Amino acid sequence: MILEGAVGYNGANQKDDVVAIQASLNSVVAAMGGPGVPLAEDGIAGPKTQNAILHFQQHWVPYRDSKIEPEKATLRALNRAVGASLSIAIPATTVTAAGPAAAPTPVGAPKPPKPVVLTDNEKAAIMKAAIRHATVKSLWLPAAYQAALSAVRVATRATAHAERLPTPNVAREDADRLAFLLIAKHFKLHEKDPSLARAGAKRVETMIRRMCITLVNRVGKPIPGIAPADDIFVSLWRTPASVVGHPGYTWLGGAWERHRMNGLIHGGETPGKLSPDYADRIYLTPEFDKSHDDYRSHVLVHELAHFIGDMQGGWTLDDLGYTYETQYRNNNSRQRLHNADAYASLVREAGFGTTRAALGAQIAANLFGKGPVVHLPEQPVFPPYALGTKDPYAYPSGGT
Repeated sequence: MILEGAVGYNGANQKDDVVAIQASLNSVVAAMGGPGVPLAEDGIAGPKTQNAILHFQQHWVPYRDSKIEPEKATLRALNRAVGASLSIAIPATTVTAAGPAAAPTPVGAPKPPKPVVLTDNEKAAIMKAAIRHATVKSLWLPAAYQAALSAVRVATRATAHAERLPTPNVAREDADRLAFLLIAKHFKLHEKDPSLARAGAKRVETMIRRMCITLVNRVGKPIPGIAPADDIFVSLWRTPASVVGHPGYTWLGGAWERHRMNGLIHGGETPGKLSPDYADRIYLTPEFDKSHDDYRSHVLVHELAHFIGDMQGGWTLDDLGYTYETQYRNNNSRQRLHNADAYASLVREAGFGTTRAALGAQIAANLFGKGPVVHLPEQPVFPPYALGTKDPYAYPSGGT
């Protein structure tokens, strides 16, 4: 559907546009934001039509202005909802001797759905999702933010060392060099390749700074006079069929989206209500609850890495192997720089230490690669070795 002008409150309300909106709203099932009681398709954008638009917006878009404008989010949502409603309302085509029978065209809005009756298991799942949401918001996001800040400080020092390469006279215990070696072990950078070392360290620093910026408005106390930012994370009470077995999922580069729908519709957010998958959200499924705290923390940072990748700039952070897989250990430097799990492992190690980072990544600590071990945040240290021996971390400084 294409509009000439806005329909609804303070809209142009051209008759043909209003009729088209009224007919479309009538075609949307009530569970997806339809009016329930059919609107009169009279071309008059009165209170009932405006209220129906407002009701629809409450289901689909983050703002409520009782108006549908050309090429804006509400119109796009309405077009999708009409298509989804028709696919629900029209029965499968039957085949007769004379050929396939045409499916009937629905007229007006269907009857309001019966009240949802929840089973005890569904009630328990909904309660778990609510607890998960509150825990993530109050505990895990602030912890992820602090870990990302630690990682930014490490990456900044690593970039400073990379900018000085080649520097043969730098002490092997130099703080900037230790920070670089920590970055290098996750992204297979090498002091013998200064150009790759500089580009890689800068890229890592940039991506983790993006992570901090994404989180900064969603942790801490609300700022008076400023509306709180929308939650990044949405806790589902059941797992969509397309992501069975996954603790979370998101859209690559979702941080740069503006509440665009992916076209996927699930029922895991609110019972009895079909909800859209939005590109600018990270969804957590009941699988998230089935492991230990370090793994859950790793999952959050991993999904954040997907979320902040730059689709437009061609620098997505994808799944090119998980840390516990052989495929991941065989990644080259460029693949690591594009791999979400490498960023998750670095942020977790910088923020929580090598032992806990390895627990979250589900590997032995030595499988991260050759390089410093972090005993405390921002303090990568070498195991002791005799003075006068060859520096075992010099070249290559990371990888296997």
